[in-house]
Amino acid sequence: MLRENHHLSDKQIAAIKDKLTVDRKRFSAKERSSDRFCLDKNELSDVLDEASINIQASHELRFRNREIFYLKKVNKSLEQIELGSYGFCQDCANEISFERLIARPTANLCISCKEEAEFSENNNFYQRKSKSLGKTMSEIGKH
Repeated sequence: MLRENHHLSDKQIAAIKDKLTVDRKRFSAKERSSDRFCLDKNELSDVLDEASINIQASHELRFRNREIFYLKKVNKSLEQIELGSYGFCQDCANEISFERLIARPTANLCISCKEEAEFSENNNFYQRKSKSLGKTMSEIGKH
């Protein structure tokens, strides 16, 4: 179902697209510099150093996973802009306000549906989504 972005002006779409493009460039540049995850055992002088480096690497990988997840959302939003389907709630199909989209350009739920989804997630641990993976515990368990 393709829709035109009647509720967003060309200027508003351009502002959101610029914001998404800046984010994509920033995260794409980080993606190319991922050599920091390679450890040389000769650099580790003792067990505490090794443990500390492992913890640091774990944190960096977690942050990197979050960045990759966000980059996918950015690319999807840019694709929706090109298709003319950007700015509509995926649950209720209502328009998402420009204020929400400029604050969170990857938003795919209107405020009402997002609040409802968060309320449901907070009251159901098994359906709560991981902040870094964007999946529920049941989806993670399937892999």
